Amino acid sequence: MKVFALMLALTGLVFLFFGYKIYFKKSYDLINGFEKDYKKGLKDENYAIRVGKIYFLIFIAMEILAIYILS
Repeated sequence: MKVFALMLALTGLVFLFFGYKIYFKKSYDLINGFEKDYKKGLKDENYAIRVGKIYFLIFIAMEILAIYILS
């Protein structure tokens, strides 16, 4: 179970990294097809901000679950 918790925590850190890059650094190219859809007017910056927030929420959930498994 410790190996699973470690993998869960590391995967959570990946989500933290992507959420940070998308939400704060505005690296919207990390979202598949966003630039193309943005130019067409199908998606806007609010969509990218929501994706960044969702990544942060996934990170929090994974880290809480990893801590719960370890305790």
